[in-house]
Amino acid sequence: MIERRTLWLTAGFAAGLLLTGIPYWRLPYNADYFADPLVLGGFVALAVVAATLVASRATSVGQALGVTVAAFPAAVMIRVVIDTAKDPTDHNLWPFELIIAAIVSLAAVLPGLLVGAIVRRLRG
Repeated sequence: MIERRTLWLTAGFAAGLLLTGIPYWRLPYNADYFADPLVLGGFVALAVVAATLVASRATSVGQALGVTVAAFPAAVMIRVVIDTAKDPTDHNLWPFELIIAAIVSLAAVLPGLLVGAIVRRLRG
């Protein structure tokens, strides 16, 4: 039997991956994804996922941090794999793409974790 916490973490990762990945994947490789409202909305939704995981006591703050921060870099890695299968000269600097994705993801997730932790604390 799968533990309840594992199910919540898996659902949180999948939600974060799809909420940030789908808007990101639809853009061309050289597009400025920070200017796209759907991508920015995906990051807001990622913060909501993080807040929900923490506020509901489904996971610890640390586990929610790790899972939600990893979601967008995973979406970037999926794109790198697919694009380089088509053209091996694309994404020559993919490690830096992953680092940037992790930093952006962290910036989106931290406010959500803070809100979730406050709600969790107030609920007792």
